[in-house]
Amino acid sequence: MTEFCFEHVFRAPSVAAVFAAYFDPQHQQEQDRRLAIAERSVLELEDSGTELVRVSRIVPKRQLPVYVRPFVSGQLYYVERLRWRRAEDAIEIEIRPSILNGRAVISAVYRLSQLSPDEIVRRYAGSVSVDVAFVASKIERGIVAEFGRSMPIAAACTQEWLDTHHAMVSARPGLNNGKPSGIISS
Repeated sequence: MTEFCFEHVFRAPSVAAVFAAYFDPQHQQEQDRRLAIAERSVLELEDSGTELVRVSRIVPKRQLPVYVRPFVSGQLYYVERLRWRRAEDAIEIEIRPSILNGRAVISAVYRLSQLSPDEIVRRYAGSVSVDVAFVASKIERGIVAEFGRSMPIAAACTQEWLDTHHAMVSARPGLNNGKPSGIISS
């Protein structure tokens, strides 16, 4: 198992504003375009008011690394199950790639918290677990590296959405500890 943690600070008026971006269909389409997602379809959606459960099938455009291809048959896709517990300002996420016949799983929590009146910190932390002898850790590290590549792209897209939908004054100098990618730690 390989753990990961990515944090980003958004210029936003509230946690609710960032969640609004997360679930906005136009924002999701633009983010998918930037992240080279070919297709996203919602398989299940249930909203009880206190929590929302969404299951999606996501098909990326990109090719798998050479060392993973022998373990894959058919089209690469993954099933993402999320549970947003509104009162906790957190989304529990489980991602199951089509590769490895169910022997790979990504479990994470996407949590938002108010840092200051105009700053929201997003913490995306979890683990990747692959059950394949000899190559598990290499595949896990590859998946975490892909998250590391995609998180700054997704964060920039979200910030643009927030800037458009929630006009704010410029953020203070030093936001994200001076890291242009938006990642505070990984």
